[in-house]
Amino acid sequence: MSLHISPPSPPDLVDTLAVWRARFPRFAEMMDAGESPVKALRYLGLGLWQEGDVTGAVAALTTAASLTPEDADLLADLGAVLWLDGRKADALQCFIASLERDPSRTQVWLTVASLCNEIGETATAEHSYLAALDLDPACTEAATGLGLICLESRRYDEAVTLLRGALDRGVATPGLYACYGQALYLIGEFAAARAALQRAAEALPEEAPIVRKYALAAFVETTIAASPEEAFAAYRRAAGLHAEEDERVARSGFQALCGFGRKEAAIRLGEALLRGAPDDPIIPHHLAALRGLRSERASRAYIAACFDKYAPDFDRHLVETLGYRLPTTLQPLLAETARAFPRILDLGCGTGLAAEMLAGFGEEIVGVDLSPRMLEKARERRIYARLAEQDVEDFLVADGERFDLVVALDLLIYFGDLSALFASVAARLAPGGVFAFSIETGIEADYTLTPTGRFTHDPAYVEKSWEKYFAPLVSRATTIRIEANRPVDGRLLLLRRR
Repeated sequence: MSLHISPPSPPDLVDTLAVWRARFPRFAEMMDAGESPVKALRYLGLGLWQEGDVTGAVAALTTAASLTPEDADLLADLGAVLWLDGRKADALQCFIASLERDPSRTQVWLTVASLCNEIGETATAEHSYLAALDLDPACTEAATGLGLICLESRRYDEAVTLLRGALDRGVATPGLYACYGQALYLIGEFAAARAALQRAAEALPEEAPIVRKYALAAFVETTIAASPEEAFAAYRRAAGLHAEEDERVARSGFQALCGFGRKEAAIRLGEALLRGAPDDPIIPHHLAALRGLRSERASRAYIAACFDKYAPDFDRHLVETLGYRLPTTLQPLLAETARAFPRILDLGCGTGLAAEMLAGFGEEIVGVDLSPRMLEKARERRIYARLAEQDVEDFLVADGERFDLVVALDLLIYFGDLSALFASVAARLAPGGVFAFSIETGIEADYTLTPTGRFTHDPAYVEKSWEKYFAPLVSRATTIRIEANRPVDGRLLLLRRR
């Protein structure tokens, strides 16, 4: 980025220097002693900055920089006072211009990173921290900043490495221990997470979020090694006055244990949860998966209860935390068919995350979902012509309508045997209509119920299930979501009704 600073015209410069000579005797002395105007102006600018006259400092340093636009240090000083003056975009331009002239200054790279973090330019901040580390591999500020960016962007393995490096080099602040512990927890290193979070919690005992994270890590780690009763006791000791209700803690721990494949501990905790809530429809489904029991599909009660529970925060959690992008991935694939779809059926529509995208392809969209609370969110979008609170299999069998496009994103993961579903979808599609759906891929069996409560499918089995009714259009490997902070492999398929 090239920075252009227009030099003042000679009369303006003379008048400006005269004013500053009268106001600042030291500046006049420097000029009278034969110092260069640039050196005197820089001295003046820095003096004004220290006195709190930011506007004057900007004016002095801008004038100096206009006279020597290749002076990297002067441009960095100007960037600093512009930032202080609230002119962040101009400040960033000055810092970048300074680094173009001399990229060897670690501190300027760190300053750019801090400014970019403040204005939300995360990619530039990351680049700047990396440049600082290239210049000084022991730079703890760069390692810490880059580690926090990795934590925010869900690159937890990288975050752990960088934050551990900063801690090893002496940056042992409670906040850094908290971030390090959270990153460890999010990669399933529960014992190390507990130790790091304990350091943070002991230093910041009034910070409820940090204390609760420490207590949850203590609960999960203890559950792996001992009984749920001992885990609850460990949790209460760690949480103290910040303790939350047992069931909420247990469900959070159960989710973590399932996600990271800690089957024995998850089964013990799941059984304890079920003893306290014997009519719960969610826990038995996960226990069946953890025990490796064969199942044809998730129960209707499980689906309704699970998604009713998550409806209020579903969109944010799915998109921001789990990185769900299937509607965005599907859009260009539908466009490549070069077709309009007057009537569209959105199976398992949930809160309607795909509705806006689908509206670009058709005139009428019908949504079907088992969860009434999810449908409430979908209704708020005012896109669907009709919403049906019904199991998708029941809807397909009972309804005689024909559609030009049927979409089932993140739906088949709740079905094992797919043969009946494909037959029912085919019966509801107009000839030549398109079925677009996603699967999570697995190869150990035709389909497998995983500890997360979802089914994976062997692509060969899926093809065998649909080949009687459909011709293939597209099969695209994709990431379905992030699970236990690892990408979940899947496929997005488009089929044409024969």
